Amino acid sequence: MDRLEAMHVFCSVVEAGGFSKAAQRLGISTSSVTNQVAALEKHFGIRLLQRTTRSMSLTAEGRQCHVQARQLLADMAVLESSLEQAAGKPSGSLRVDMPSSISRNLVAPALPCFIAAYPDISLRLTVSDRLVDMVEEGIDVMLRIGEPQDSSLVARSLLKMDYLCCASPAFVARHGLPRTPQELDQFACLHFLYPKSRQVRPWLFQAGEGEGGDAAYAHTPPAALAFDHIESMIAAAQAGCGIVQALSVSVLQPLREGSLVPVLQPFRTRGPDLWALFHPRQLRAAKVQVFVEFLAQIFREGFNEN
Repeated sequence: MDRLEAMHVFCSVVEAGGFSKAAQRLGISTSSVTNQVAALEKHFGIRLLQRTTRSMSLTAEGRQCHVQARQLLADMAVLESSLEQAAGKPSGSLRVDMPSSISRNLVAPALPCFIAAYPDISLRLTVSDRLVDMVEEGIDVMLRIGEPQDSSLVARSLLKMDYLCCASPAFVARHGLPRTPQELDQFACLHFLYPKSRQVRPWLFQAGEGEGGDAAYAHTPPAALAFDHIESMIAAAQAGCGIVQALSVSVLQPLREGSLVPVLQPFRTRGPDLWALFHPRQLRAAKVQVFVEFLAQIFREGFNEN
């Protein structure tokens, strides 16, 4: 048994509030999580968790173990970072979390180059759009779209994105093209629903000459269909269901392949930035530095054609 790994799993169970939730966070099976915690209890010869079919709680010894294990894991992370810096060689485990569209369209296809350049880095990549506690979940680098809300984290802007309107060539052949955002009201349009609020995301456009200069304004056409999953919405647009507005990173590949074509290009407007977030103690960690630089490079290359 790797005791440090078992402690990391145990802390994840406590902080996630259950074995299955911890397994999802860690990207491993629930049975593996259960076995790790059981092995830790066997090693110490005490019960750390009281478990029933409906609830889970820490024993007194479990609470003590959780506090000290978290401190031990944090100290180990600091030690690893300082040793990496001293050796000047990026190495060790690197946990990264990012949105699915960023992973699928840009990062995952470029990973063979990173792995070849840094074989001593063990990369664990998870995909989510939710807000997470980087310290609690052991995340080294997190990519998020939009202005960072946590001022305690170091933030680096990696990519400036636009909002683009697109439709399939078949849809355009059947229905033609709108000339202004207001004319979208006469076309079938596909909308994104914010998962928590279930509200439709407004469509944003750049004001034309004489309409307010560089200011952006909202005009949200009636919805033919609405989705709370970006990739499903884009797939429906590729199938000819209607016009969609999405961030440039989400439609990059369909535009290159020709399964989508631009609509209302003169009215495209600036969207949010993509940010890399990491804890201040990771600022000088070699593995974090090289991965963030790798991300910056692939994003520059990925959008050179646009």
